[in-house]
Amino acid sequence: MSTKKKLQTLAIFVLSFLMINSMNLTAQELDSYGEMERPKNVGNSDFDNFKNSSFDIYFNAHKLDKELKKIDENLVKYAADKENIDFESLRADIKALNKSKESAKELSTDLKALDDKSKAMVADAKNFKPRTKAPKAIKNTDKSIKALDDAKATLKTVSENQVMMLKTATELLGDN
Repeated sequence: MSTKKKLQTLAIFVLSFLMINSMNLTAQELDSYGEMERPKNVGNSDFDNFKNSSFDIYFNAHKLDKELKKIDENLVKYAADKENIDFESLRADIKALNKSKESAKELSTDLKALDDKSKAMVADAKNFKPRTKAPKAIKNTDKSIKALDDAKATLKTVSENQVMMLKTATELLGDN
């Protein structure tokens, strides 16, 4: 093999390695919200889709909660210094609150559908074939259900906080 061909092969190998590792890092970053970590796939599309959908809702619920905490910090600052409120920022926060309210509704709808499906998934996991993968299917399903339960509690808190923050933001906007 010529030197030029060896360099091309090496370059392709290095680029492939870098691309695979960068995708791996991106996937790990997507699973960084909350305390739970997304389990690996079982190798069955029904179980893997259920798990991925459950953890997507879990991570998105925690992401909404994190975004609301930033808005809450802004509202506390505005309330402390009503004379110097940045109205553009306040309007942006109100817009973000309304958007997060819609996102929470969508997540709640998706969560309800998965919650209904969870009972069937538990039964299916116990009868999973091949039997050697049944424990992993059961474990993934249990983790997925825990993620859904956590997301449900987080979304309830998010919804309650959204109502309170929208009221506060509207009052601050109306005071000036």
